Amino acid sequence: MHVWLILIGGSTLTGFLTATLLKKNWAIYVAGAVPWFALLAALLYTEYFTTYEGGGASMWLIAQLFGGTVGTVVGVVSYKLTTFLFKGNANAL
Repeated sequence: MHVWLILIGGSTLTGFLTATLLKKNWAIYVAGAVPWFALLAALLYTEYFTTYEGGGASMWLIAQLFGGTVGTVVGVVSYKLTTFLFKGNANAL
């Protein structure tokens, strides 16, 4: 459960910071890509650089599919919500 809170909180923070710091048209792609690649980096680090702790098949691909999608969606929604609230632009959503 803590992993989901970290993923969603980090993605929300990434979307917020991207909306406030980057004023470019492509900033929404950054808000979606950074959480996805951050989760990928964490999963690959855990898979290849830490000691093996369990049995069974490796599920990091499935975790990236679902967790990366959630992180991307939360980051983009956070970006759009921040631009809507701070810029007061009704067309931002």
